[in-house]
Amino acid sequence: MQFGAAAIGLGGLGQLSLEVLATLEDVEMIAGADVSAEARAVFERTFDAPAYAEYETLLADHSGEIDLALIVTPHTLHHEQALACLESGVHVYLEKPMVTDVDDAVELLEVADRNDCELQVGYQRHFHPGFLEIKRLVETGRIGDLHTADAYLGQNWIDLHEGSWRVEPSLSGGGQLYDTGSHLLDAVLWLTGAKPISVSAHVSYASPKVDVNSALSLRLERDADDRSVLASVTVSGDGVNRSPSEGYAIWGSDGRIAFDGEVIRLEERNGMVYESQIDAPTDFSTLTTAKLTNFLESITGEAEPAVPGDVGLQVTALTEATYLADEEGREVDVQSLIDDALE
Repeated sequence: MQFGAAAIGLGGLGQLSLEVLATLEDVEMIAGADVSAEARAVFERTFDAPAYAEYETLLADHSGEIDLALIVTPHTLHHEQALACLESGVHVYLEKPMVTDVDDAVELLEVADRNDCELQVGYQRHFHPGFLEIKRLVETGRIGDLHTADAYLGQNWIDLHEGSWRVEPSLSGGGQLYDTGSHLLDAVLWLTGAKPISVSAHVSYASPKVDVNSALSLRLERDADDRSVLASVTVSGDGVNRSPSEGYAIWGSDGRIAFDGEVIRLEERNGMVYESQIDAPTDFSTLTTAKLTNFLESITGEAEPAVPGDVGLQVTALTEATYLADEEGREVDVQSLIDDALE
């Protein structure tokens, strides 16, 4: 199948993702859109295709030519841009977070379903060999019945993004929790095979509505066996490193798995310990190629979507519930936010 592709958001990460997309077989770049004249010029030189200041003009001028859209823009713009594409019958790949409002997430899922469109979210840990191995160990019962999990992520996020749209709530939807922290929340839910049931939280802010440090206490429910898992998540945007450092620990009735991004450590209850080093490629190009290949194959029915829109809905609901839990000083029912949006 030949795919006509459009791109909304042509700078930085958008440009890098497009360069990967353009290398995939049967993809033709039709057009792009970005508010930046410089980004549009780079796109036109690179892909020999027109670029527009407004995505609405792109969709109108190329109606019938576009099969899929890659959207890599500030978080709060995702909803309206994805909605316009889905209503035009265009499959959508959204960079994380999917959206910053539970109602918006539900609407996108409903429109995608109504128009028979794929809607996927760019959480690359679903394609990382280390995370895939942890997922395999959990699902094969290597550590028994899960009961507890812990995860952390830290980086010098607040200094790194000073002056950018990422620290402007009207565009970012918040702060570190909706940015790199969104990857951590997704990974915790995916690795445990669980959905978030409730959350208590404490959040500190660098400026109004721009969260920088978050501590979450979660109750999860495993989809496979309805078992509860207690989890703690810590996100710091005031760390020492430019690149994120993160770690995970998952406890079960028969053992424990720990991962620091490089080494997986499996400790069994009988005292046996196994360690494995990740030696497969984990660079941006490799993981992005895997993400976009899965997106294309899910459109043609050759593969199941690795990160469907419902994943984005659960992470958005958990993020919004975290802010609410901190603001009101109480435990918040995450699924009730989704249920209210569905009514």
